[in-house]
Amino acid sequence: MNSKDNKRILFLLVFLMFLLVAPIIYLTYFTVFKADDIVKHPANRRSELRENSVKRGTFYDRNHEVLAYSNGERYNYHRIYNQPIIYSHIIGYSDKIVDKYGLEKELNDYLVGKEGSNILKTFKSIINKNYDPYTGDDITLTTDTELQEKTRSVLSANSDRGSVVIMNPKTGEVLSMVSLPDFNSQNIAQDMQKINEANNGALFNSATKGKFAPGSVYKIVTTTAILESGISQKYTDEGVEKIDNGREFKNAENKSYGRVDLRKAFTNSLNTYFARKSVDMGIDIMGPVSEKYMINKKVNFELPLETSTWTYKRNRFDRTALAAGGIGHDTILVTPLEMCMIASTIANDGVMMQPHLVKKIDSSDGKNVVRNTPTVLSEVTSKENADLITRYMVNVVNNGTGTEAYVSGIKVAGKTGTAQLDLKEGTNNAWFVGFAPADDPKVAISVVIPNVKDYGSQAAAPIAGELLKYAVKNLQLEEE
Repeated sequence: MNSKDNKRILFLLVFLMFLLVAPIIYLTYFTVFKADDIVKHPANRRSELRENSVKRGTFYDRNHEVLAYSNGERYNYHRIYNQPIIYSHIIGYSDKIVDKYGLEKELNDYLVGKEGSNILKTFKSIINKNYDPYTGDDITLTTDTELQEKTRSVLSANSDRGSVVIMNPKTGEVLSMVSLPDFNSQNIAQDMQKINEANNGALFNSATKGKFAPGSVYKIVTTTAILESGISQKYTDEGVEKIDNGREFKNAENKSYGRVDLRKAFTNSLNTYFARKSVDMGIDIMGPVSEKYMINKKVNFELPLETSTWTYKRNRFDRTALAAGGIGHDTILVTPLEMCMIASTIANDGVMMQPHLVKKIDSSDGKNVVRNTPTVLSEVTSKENADLITRYMVNVVNNGTGTEAYVSGIKVAGKTGTAQLDLKEGTNNAWFVGFAPADDPKVAISVVIPNVKDYGSQAAAPIAGELLKYAVKNLQLEEE
């Protein structure tokens, strides 16, 4: 055999090897890099068929009360919601006609068992008879259903719209979260047309997606900045503060207080004081302190969460805008969850915890898949500063603008806020944020009632007081 024949044979062997190896390389590439995209492609009906073959996981509250589960037979399961209204904006719905919303959407891959390798799951089901690859993972929430029910009851008795968030400030666990208006998850397919026609925001979770001007509740942030800056806390209030011979800042009801310090200014929520001190500090202090409180920073959460913002780095940002920012105006917009996180920070010695709604996720055989533990999100300020602000907030409830949140026998810390929306109409965002018991905080709360003519002290503080009283007396929180 000559060399020419050898070359031909070698070429043929290389070609045959290429034919063998090429499919392996392609299939490996496809499996590792492209399979997930194909599975999730809207034109791929295999994903839908697989979902229909799986019994969706069950939702539980922190006390293991069943909130949502699936019933029926394979390929014909239907979803049952035991608390279809009070959890409508948290759990949401999963419906073959109107699709998914809430945690049913955001955690769908766990609920239908898409998380993890199907091959490994099949193998696991062979060696573990308790494991069913056609049953999704179960999800335990951090919420307390009795508190959730109480929250909606108190809020709806006082307003037809608004938001309340209640958290454990030491762990970041969301104990209750209600947004009005809401809907019935069980009847969503029948009700969707009416919901769309009403167009009143029933499908909008304002607790996490709504962005509101905070008004004076933002003075917690400004007070932190004042303490961090070391500037003089003394001030003589004449009822009006003019910045750069421009805009005039006045106190509520045009009151003047004479000589005041930070404690008195905070207790009575003096706009003049905080406008002036914000300018005296400068944006180099106010900006970074705001961002330590996660303003302008994305916060991970199980539900879609809007980022609270303040565009202080914009062109033509001036001292007047800074003064307005110091009293919770200018372009500052916050979510109710963000304001609850701010209150929680003061309650937790100046440390902001990562908020979460999901306590754990378990597979069908009871094995843990995900477990959320308390995690520090931001070290905002010192314990000494937080303790001082706590004392100011207690004084607000005992002697200042927040007396409607007073609870006999429980020391409540709080701050009211009234963000003016329309001067001509006299409408406001009415706020209250706080926590209790002030000496050893168990719960923190944020309440906002938007577009009302009342102040935060009138519209929001009584709601907060009633819910804080209930939570402190009834919640049983395990030690983390």
